[in-house]
Amino acid sequence: MTAKKIDTRQKICTAAKNLFSTHGYSQTTIDDIITAAGVTKGAFYHYFKSKELICSEIIDLVQNEYLNIFESLPAKLDPLEKLKALIKQILNLNRSGQWVNCRLMLRLGGDAGLLQPSIKQKLDDFWQWYIDLHKQLITQCRDLNLISDKLSAQQQLDIVMSILTGNVWTKVIFDSSLDDETVNFIIEKL
Repeated sequence: MTAKKIDTRQKICTAAKNLFSTHGYSQTTIDDIITAAGVTKGAFYHYFKSKELICSEIIDLVQNEYLNIFESLPAKLDPLEKLKALIKQILNLNRSGQWVNCRLMLRLGGDAGLLQPSIKQKLDDFWQWYIDLHKQLITQCRDLNLISDKLSAQQQLDIVMSILTGNVWTKVIFDSSLDDETVNFIIEKL
């Protein structure tokens, strides 16, 4: 693909991500995406035959972005430090206001009953992968006695997921976010 084609495709994906994250999948039309991306209807349909296909690609892109964050963590970190660093990076990106992935995936989850079966399955697969990623770190922390065993691994995972999802809505509703010190305190108390 030429640079211009990549740029056009990226503009369409970025516009769709922003619209899906603020208005939801079901409330966003193809015309909304076309207008926000500043492209023609022909350009949109050249790259995406439907709203379902662009949503599917966006979920793949988001998963790759999360994977890149995880893979960018220094290998020398122990699992507890990796868990804290991962949460910190995700929260910092969410705080920036320019990264809509957290809000997007929660918003799509809220629309799950309205999604086509293939998109719902892709979203379910994403969430399972995302949860498993954090669960793996929690298990490693427990195996190395880096966190307490007073709570079950599932309870600890629920706390981590609550921090991540709750922080998204705190940002949306109150324009506030947990600071790194608070997150570290909570994670160390697991």
